[in-house]
Amino acid sequence: MQRFIEFVVRFKNYITLCVLIVMSFAMMSFGDLSRLGGFRAVIVGSIGWMQSVFAWIPNPVALKSENAQLRELNLQLSIESARGRKAMVENVSLRKMLDLRKRVDVDLIAADIVGKTTTQLRNYATMNKGSANGVKEGMSVVTDAGLVGHVVGTSEDFAVIQLLLNRDTRVAAKVQRSRVDGIIAWDGETTLALKNVPASFDVQAGDMVITSNYSTRYPANIVIGRVTKVEEETNSLFRKIIVEPSADFTTLEQVFVVAELPDEQRRDLERRVEERIRQRTMER
Repeated sequence: MQRFIEFVVRFKNYITLCVLIVMSFAMMSFGDLSRLGGFRAVIVGSIGWMQSVFAWIPNPVALKSENAQLRELNLQLSIESARGRKAMVENVSLRKMLDLRKRVDVDLIAADIVGKTTTQLRNYATMNKGSANGVKEGMSVVTDAGLVGHVVGTSEDFAVIQLLLNRDTRVAAKVQRSRVDGIIAWDGETTLALKNVPASFDVQAGDMVITSNYSTRYPANIVIGRVTKVEEETNSLFRKIIVEPSADFTTLEQVFVVAELPDEQRRDLERRVEERIRQRTMER
């Protein structure tokens, strides 16, 4: 039955034409053309009736084409919507980055993150600016939220960043409120640890942690994160202090390179002094 209906729908125009031709020949067989005028109303009514009969039958070919067009339109609208949401997020991020440029008094080099790598417990990111843009090894990398890491390798057009979430990272830090000093290190998860802080020192959850003037690698007063937990450690003179990084490393896309290198004279002097102390200790 379904095949018959599809056949009728597909060839309904031809069927209607054949019926009309048969009716025309039948009427002409009367031989009296004056009688044809009386059948005009019958013909018009018949055509209307046949169209109304076929009108309720769906056309599979037309429906299939219409569905394909609707699916294509839906896909285009979905793509446009996704582009709109992406543009909105990027616009907010770029506004924050432009605001950072106004707040700092050093030159910043804007870059995009183009790759992330994880080797055991060492996390790195690759950005699309290199030595041709003035990026050098040792420069700090930040976002509008806070510290990201520092440059450990460059090519002409790219550079590799050692992130804070790296077991080789050590940052001289300070609690902004109480001015308590410590060392920031990665705890192996998604948070950082502020170490070498005696249990008697004033550190509380909610305190902001920034880079210290004692740092020989990073500029001072860059936001690192916020203290989320302070715990007493058994049989230890130090506290366990957990710091949530201000920079979101899971959604890291745009960064700034601080176009300023650490003081090499100071670093060389401190290295020589440390080496002398180490040698004297070994001699004893």
